[in-house]
Amino acid sequence: MAKLPKSPLRYPGGKSRALKQILPHVPLNISEFREPFVGGGSVFFAIRNLFQDRINSYWINDLNYDLYCFWKEVRDNAQDLVATLRETHTTTTDGRALFEKLTQAKDELNQNRNALCEFQRAVRFFVLNRITFSGTVDSGGYSQSAYEKRFTDSSIERVKNISPYLAGTKITNGDYTEALWQDGDNVFIFLDPPYWKATESKLYGVRGTLHTEFDHAQFAENMRKCQHKWLITYDDSPIIRELFAFAEIQEWTLQYGMNNYRNTSA
Repeated sequence: MAKLPKSPLRYPGGKSRALKQILPHVPLNISEFREPFVGGGSVFFAIRNLFQDRINSYWINDLNYDLYCFWKEVRDNAQDLVATLRETHTTTTDGRALFEKLTQAKDELNQNRNALCEFQRAVRFFVLNRITFSGTVDSGGYSQSAYEKRFTDSSIERVKNISPYLAGTKITNGDYTEALWQDGDNVFIFLDPPYWKATESKLYGVRGTLHTEFDHAQFAENMRKCQHKWLITYDDSPIIRELFAFAEIQEWTLQYGMNNYRNTSA
């Protein structure tokens, strides 16, 4: 496999280490790729790199508004974004003070999207992703080690390098179901939803609400009704196995237990 583009984000549960298990399940004759829980984007970037223009349409989505702003600005305004990130990096001498400055109004930012423009949100998201514990942004705490080792020139350079892969890509900030129900020919959907065992975790969003409020039973029912081909990565759980009894399940291990669930027509 050729060297794949590396996401500039640190993302808990990201799939960069699982690509060898995931990519063989992607059909070769698809016209449209959709990823409604794009997260750090490792699977999307791998597929974009491998398929390129053989896939006519790419659509990525995430309910995390700040993450949406980041990917949108990387696509549309990478040069200014990289310049601002570099300036922030070179002028910052106190990582904790930077963290406190960026998080002091997080509740207001979560409640009012107009409190900060999309570009400023993108800058804020990336910096916090690089200087918080495990890249958890608003739901995590400051990490001096991450500030010293993860907020680097090379991490900012990846923002510039990844931008061409987003050219022409549809980027949205809606519910995952929009990608399931919209018509299309030869559509393939990859889904990496919040894991069942992480229901009580607080990995994503302010106070982790993007994880704790996810309805797994409704998700399974929606996938059962989806007419497109799809592949899901999930954690292993008797409850999830029961919810997805209608799907083909392939189990594999990567650092921790994880399963592949796929539509039998895929």
